[in-house]
Amino acid sequence: MQTKPYNSPTYWQPFTETEETSQWVNGLGQQLKQATRWAAVPLPFKSGSLKIGLTTNSLWLIIAWGKGGKLAIRTCFDPQGIQGYKQLRTTETGVEYRVQGALGTFRVVIERPLSDEPLLRYTTSLKPEKPFTVQAFPRDLYLLDTDYDPLTTGGMVYVTQHGPTAGLTYLSTTQPAEGSILYFQNLTALNDYCQATQTEPSDTVNVQWPEAGFALPSSEKPLEAGKEVVLSDAFIYQRESVPQSEFEAADQFLEAMACLYKHLPKPETAYFDWPKIAERTIQALTESPHCGRRIQKQYYLNAYVDATRKPPESMVQLAILVPLREYKEWLGKPVSLAEQLQKNLPSFYDDHHEVIMRWLPGESFKDENRNEEQDANKIDSWYLLHTLMNLGRLAEKGDTEAKALLFRSLEFAIKAAHAFTYDWPVFYDIRTLEIVKAETDEGKGGELDVAGLYTHVMLQAYELTREPRYLQEAIASADRLRGKGFELLYQTNITIMSSLTLAKLWKITGNRLYFDLSRLGIANVIASLWMWECNFGFGQARSTFMGVAPLKNAPYLAAYEEAEILATMLNYLKEVGRDVPDSIRLLFSEYMKYLLHRGRYYYPSELPAEMVCEQPREGRIIRDLPMPLEDISTGWKQAGEVGQEVYGGALAYILTTYAYKAFADMPVVVFSDYPIYQAEYQLSDKHSGYAVIRLAGTADSQCRVRLLPKNRKLPTVQLFDEDNPGGSALKPVEKTGQYSEYRVQGNQRLRVEWRPGNKD
Repeated sequence: MQTKPYNSPTYWQPFTETEETSQWVNGLGQQLKQATRWAAVPLPFKSGSLKIGLTTNSLWLIIAWGKGGKLAIRTCFDPQGIQGYKQLRTTETGVEYRVQGALGTFRVVIERPLSDEPLLRYTTSLKPEKPFTVQAFPRDLYLLDTDYDPLTTGGMVYVTQHGPTAGLTYLSTTQPAEGSILYFQNLTALNDYCQATQTEPSDTVNVQWPEAGFALPSSEKPLEAGKEVVLSDAFIYQRESVPQSEFEAADQFLEAMACLYKHLPKPETAYFDWPKIAERTIQALTESPHCGRRIQKQYYLNAYVDATRKPPESMVQLAILVPLREYKEWLGKPVSLAEQLQKNLPSFYDDHHEVIMRWLPGESFKDENRNEEQDANKIDSWYLLHTLMNLGRLAEKGDTEAKALLFRSLEFAIKAAHAFTYDWPVFYDIRTLEIVKAETDEGKGGELDVAGLYTHVMLQAYELTREPRYLQEAIASADRLRGKGFELLYQTNITIMSSLTLAKLWKITGNRLYFDLSRLGIANVIASLWMWECNFGFGQARSTFMGVAPLKNAPYLAAYEEAEILATMLNYLKEVGRDVPDSIRLLFSEYMKYLLHRGRYYYPSELPAEMVCEQPREGRIIRDLPMPLEDISTGWKQAGEVGQEVYGGALAYILTTYAYKAFADMPVVVFSDYPIYQAEYQLSDKHSGYAVIRLAGTADSQCRVRLLPKNRKLPTVQLFDEDNPGGSALKPVEKTGQYSEYRVQGNQRLRVEWRPGNKD
């Protein structure tokens, strides 16, 4: 099928021209028509009928789809031929088959998790008869017409796996049948295969129309004889409609992902003491010579541990300072580091260029071989606007100096935005606004989501001044985000910030376009999640489930960006309130749950020494220093290859601020691994009272709530369902002298009551 960029004005027209196909497509239609032993699959399927049958080398599952098309699923493949198959067992939701091939014995399980959802799952495992290496296996999904011909079909591809993101693709068929498909390969199930063959599942799900889905990665290491291993665990979600806009595509995708997610196997989570590491982090940021340095009597943080060969960066100071101000309010007492960083901000302002700089003016680079970023006259588009955004956040809290720096820099930003017509390049020259690097990759455009960050800054300026000019700038920039579809994302934290500001713009203007764009941005981020647990190689000692990389093509998860994404997601829930779709409410909440669980593995002290890189690209790694590693990759790479990230130190106190709810007069701290987006308390007397909290998530999801003492002793405390008046107290699943822990439903109101005395 001929493809065109997503933002092409003809994108929503069907493409029917099939040009290049793999060797697995030609002749497939004839082969399927001649298949033997077709039999009905004894499972109800809302979107069509199911049948199963053999060709020479594959066991096929065929879904008759609508009135004009079929889906052919290659459940297993044996290049030397399959002798036969046998149905072994049937339940209300599944059926199992044994398939005998030359490679060994396959087991195929087909499931319908819910009869009222258009969701199908099929899992294939193999017990090899002899050891063999895997070479050039085909994909498992083919789009056909009613005559089994794949070459007459047409459709659109919205998103597919890139690097180690979730093994998914989302597409629509438009000829001959109309409908949409979310294909999802559960990469967690492939850990044993990857460990045995020393491969990984990055870039294993793709589309080369009319062929789609997953192909086993080739290997030089053999599979072991006699040991069963999973080769595929795939889900298909179908709808008999085609999105008519990029916004419908985003909404359908989010709905499908939420449905599928509920049935996805997930790792267990464990509690981690974030307030404790937050306290240690701030002490290290304040006192450790590895984290910062003094220049002309001012204290500056390094970007990475012991990385002093570059000048200090304004973005780094603000990345620590802004969430630190929120943490200081949570803590209820001063933090000296905040005052020190506050003092250094004016030194980044350049009077000649009339803008706050990325690199500290007057300081030089010490590396002889500089990378493309190490140039004081070169601006990375997102860096400047991210810095202005954080100055705006300080200004919103009443910081007059930050407000002055912001507005002294705004004219430069506006001039640049006009020069680029709100389409921001990767790098440009501060002196002339000449574009130095226009695109991330050839034909991919520049930093596409930065138009949303510029909208964020302009909306901040409007809310601080109420000058219409800034609102018009915000609107003009937001309009440039249209037509990008699932190609919008350049940097995940920037995209999610854009979604938040677009939701605010919708409320200010009443124009629903901006709410639609905000959900499109969220769909871009959800499509970039690592929705799988890497448990091979070095990954056996850490966790990746529900992680998100900093850039679209980055092969690793990053500490600071994840923390900023979490904070922005929670603010989105509060800003949009009841209008947040359940799909977003669920996936945001689950993201928080798993970041609180796996965030600990960013710290080198939490990992075995052999799993941490000894020679990072930036600075050095000190295992007992409570600074997170920037990067966690898939299992065949050590953590920390980029470096130990000082500005990622914000992770600990961002998670503390957002996951632990405390009030000044309340002796109990409430921890929840789902967002708490409403909370209030009432004192009955000096020693007794209650608090009511509202959790995010959905009623069919679960989270952990832990009640902790603010001081050393926990008072007598109970937890109730606030929406069940007169109901008995909830029973904790775990109870010690220091806490009580509960499992509760999402989207629930809870009432915490305390009174004097020790717990029973």
